[in-house]
Amino acid sequence: MVMFTIRNMGGVALFLAGSTWLWLTPMFATKGVTTSGFLWSATRALSLLAIVGFSVATVGLFARQPWWETTAIGSAAVGLLALVPYWFAGTQGGETTGTVAWNALVHVLMVAGITTLLLVPQLERWVQHQVMPG
Repeated sequence: MVMFTIRNMGGVALFLAGSTWLWLTPMFATKGVTTSGFLWSATRALSLLAIVGFSVATVGLFARQPWWETTAIGSAAVGLLALVPYWFAGTQGGETTGTVAWNALVHVLMVAGITTLLLVPQLERWVQHQVMPG
């Protein structure tokens, strides 16, 4: 039986949020956009590192490990960092500014939500109360 708890929904949301960093990789660029060069490579590496970090954080959340929050915050920071080379790679490679800006906005909002939930003390206590009880 599947339990729809805040912990389970939060874990799925964390994993799905992390998976969206795939949108920043060259394989998701618009057809015809130049996706070679250092900036795209840096974007790919940082995005994949963020995805792995969010996946590990999700496992930690489900396993009720105390380090999952730190891993999620660190992954969000890496994901935010990935937006810098992505912005330049996308705009210089021929991606529309609207597409680049939309992807950046979505990811900045996700990072803001994750860090707010995990760094504002009252919200962090609520999260801990939801995910850590046995």
